[in-house]
Formats: sequence, structure tokens, C-alpha cells
Amino acid sequence: MKHTPDGFQTITPYFLLEDWKGFLAFAEQGLGATIGQTHEAEGRLVHGEFEVHGGILEIGQPQGSFEPTRMSLHVFVEDPDAAWKQAVDAGATALYEVTDHPYGERSGGVADAWGNQWYFAKVIDHKARSGS
Repeated sequence: MKHTPDGFQTITPYFLLEDWKGFLAFAEQGLGATIGQTHEAEGRLVHGEFEVHGGILEIGQPQGSFEPTRMSLHVFVEDPDAAWKQAVDAGATALYEVTDHPYGERSGGVADAWGNQWYFAKVIDHKARSGS
């Protein structure tokens, strides 16, 4: 029997956010997310899933000793310029504009209103990216 749900990697980022509905609305508009299942109990989100650029992420609301989290995510996309612009147009703050880097990537960074940082990247030089 397979030990992971269909479509998941063995490591899955998990957001804990109070304003989960606002965050998922931003994820849809600014990241092109597809919202999956959500499970609420006693008016709180206990578990949810969403997909961004082929990767599945999870979300819940902090409860008990669990506190809100912030993350930095490196997202490989076909067009980092378009992904960066979409996020900024949806209200994200630019951290740095999309540019080519000497380590073989073209990337740009943004921060969402919840303090998460998103780096949209594309490999433009596989040799430089592998360190060869």
C-alpha cells in the first residue's frame, strides 16, 4: 500500500494561518492555485489542501499550542516573469524583480500579506544550476 496520498511528495509544506479564507483567495488569484478539500470543525479549519504550479500544499488554522507559521517557498515555473507579476497584481509585495542569476536561474521574489515569501524560478542554465 502506498504511504502518501495521490499527487503528494514525501515532504509537504503546511501553512497555519488564522485568515485561511483570505489566504486561499490570494492563492487562487495571485498564485493560480486550485483549492482542494477543506475540513472544518467547530468553526475552524482543521485541514485543507491546495495546488500551486503542480505542487500540493496543506493549510490549517492554529489551535492549542500550534502558532501561525511563515514560510519561504521556491516555486519552479515555466514563466517566472508572469508568475511574479500575477502575485504582485494580486497584492503581494515585490522583494526583488525577476532577474537572471549566475547560479543558472531566472527568478523573482514576492511576499504575501501573511508574511510568506514566494520565489518564482526557472532554470536557464542547467550546468550552472548543478554546480558543474
